[in-house]
Amino acid sequence: MNIFTIFWYLLKMFYQLLCCSFSFLAFLFNVFWFMCNVASGLLPWFTITLVVICIASKFVKLRSPDEKRLQRLLASGSQGLYPEDLSFWPIAHRGAGYDAPENSKAALKKCVARSYRNVLVDAGLTACGEIVIVNRLTLEKAGLSGSIAVHTLESLKKINIAELHPMGKHFEPEYVLTLQELLEFLEENRLTVFLYISDNSSQMIERLKSCINSVFIERIIVITRSPITIYQLRKVNPDVICGLWTEKSLALPLLKASTLITSIYGAFFRNIISPVIGISVVFLSKEEFNLHIAELWRNVGVRPIVYNVNSPNEKRYFQKTMKTQYLTDSLRSEPHLLMKA
Repeated sequence: MNIFTIFWYLLKMFYQLLCCSFSFLAFLFNVFWFMCNVASGLLPWFTITLVVICIASKFVKLRSPDEKRLQRLLASGSQGLYPEDLSFWPIAHRGAGYDAPENSKAALKKCVARSYRNVLVDAGLTACGEIVIVNRLTLEKAGLSGSIAVHTLESLKKINIAELHPMGKHFEPEYVLTLQELLEFLEENRLTVFLYISDNSSQMIERLKSCINSVFIERIIVITRSPITIYQLRKVNPDVICGLWTEKSLALPLLKASTLITSIYGAFFRNIISPVIGISVVFLSKEEFNLHIAELWRNVGVRPIVYNVNSPNEKRYFQKTMKTQYLTDSLRSEPHLLMKA
């Protein structure tokens, strides 16, 4: 094989490669052109749909709670390091479940004694239709399987919560509270309770409606993942203050695909869902929280709260830089307490 034959083969291969490249570029151009045509066709419909949703939301929009009343509700904890700014105060998750039996009266009393007046507790509905202050993990520790809804109040009342806690020997026996017992406790103690609802069934909503009284309105903020639950509660009684619990966006497969989709998803909740249902607070993951996100929520009149913040350095960061309330499992790691020590 001489040099001219080799050159001919190389030239032929180069020509074929060039043809394939042009064919591929032409294919990409056609796909791009098709997508542009589809987008141009869908954009007007998308715009019309968005306008219709915005107009419709004005007719179903609920009256938002008075901001001053929310401030007064949270002001029960404004004693201590930063009394002039409530956003610096921690919210004790399950009554600071690392320090005392979680969701117990002992944990609530300990928070009150230490002048921490904002707590979050879990609530579920039993098989007999009673709202109880307990978490599913507590049931698992006690050897009970299934959700709260499959157990009766009588069976749950047999659980000694203190025995299930690592520091249980330092506490008297503690048993599962009912919502009614919690309300009676709040009559005698100035405490603001974020009531986290994990069960969004119609039975739970109806039971909650029947429990709403003056103490409930003045001492409890209902927290749930479901905007529909919030809307149904506040439609009956607009004075009930509610908050939305948001999951990490990366936990939702659809939101992993695109940052644009994540932004649209967040904007939809902030600018349409939030004003319609009239929420006052929103719980956000600390991994996805920044000053820009905080400002966007505050611009629509919603107070952002981050979860779960436990290390002193993180707490100091959210106090000093973010100026945002945070959910914490332990009050012993508050920065000012460590500084005193």
